Amino acid sequence: MSFDIQAATDRLMRFLAVEGVTGKEAAIGRELTAALQEGGVPADAIRLDDANTRIPVPTETGNLIVDLPGRGAMHNQPRIMFMTHMDTVPLCAGAKPKVAGRKIVNQAKTALGGDNRCGCGVLVTLAAELAKQKLDHPPITLLFCVREESGLWGARRVKTQDIRSPIMAFNYDGGSASNVTIGAVGADRWQVEIFGRASHAGSRRSAGSVRP
Repeated sequence: MSFDIQAATDRLMRFLAVEGVTGKEAAIGRELTAALQEGGVPADAIRLDDANTRIPVPTETGNLIVDLPGRGAMHNQPRIMFMTHMDTVPLCAGAKPKVAGRKIVNQAKTALGGDNRCGCGVLVTLAAELAKQKLDHPPITLLFCVREESGLWGARRVKTQDIRSPIMAFNYDGGSASNVTIGAVGADRWQVEIFGRASHAGSRRSAGSVRP
């Protein structure tokens, strides 16, 4: 499937320029809603849930949920879901994205916010291209979570009935586009105090010390 690369890039630049650190996602939620409608998604297919009222730390808004009905020969197939998160780490506050050749760079001395404005761009472009090209597809839920960076709170508090019980989900986050993670063996929980310069653990690790 071909798609409009320039339009996708423009959306990403637009989202990168909107500040929305974890817990303060109201502005990026409004921007995503506007972009979805511009891409052909009806206003009544877009809504916010009440996850923020059930998250134990201050959170401006709920998860953004979009319902796309099935189309064509696949309209009655089981529902699938595509998800991402709206928030960035606090280090991204004040980012100023700029296109430089084949790259998007930051003119400010902050983190850029590709995690996870890129995921937001993917989902909005998916919705826009499905509408533009009138492609056959099963019913789809798009889920934009809040407070991922501070504990996966939006995903933890989403209600299954609000996303209409999809049989499969694809999550878009950081990392190479060529890598797909399909499972994990488990997790350990630690409580630590970190001393050093603040940084995003995905790219610039702190040079400080860790105390269990």
